[in-house]
Amino acid sequence: MNPVYVPRSRKALSDTERGKKVTIFEIDGGRMLRGRLAELGLYPGETVTVVHNNGGGVIVEHRDCKFALGRGVSSKVRVQ
Repeated sequence: MNPVYVPRSRKALSDTERGKKVTIFEIDGGRMLRGRLAELGLYPGETVTVVHNNGGGVIVEHRDCKFALGRGVSSKVRVQ
């Protein structure tokens, strides 16, 4: 298997510090996950602010709404 190169400017949402405003670059999940996040308005090109991230779930703010994402989901959302 060849390793996949991910530029340093694109990291997982789960690795983003609190207070940072980031843009979603891609979602490394299946159709169901991408659809579920799209229903929340979270899809590539959208900007979110990380409100809380302490090693568990991640709380993000998007368009005056706050969403809690589990660690597994937030690790599949690539941001820049």
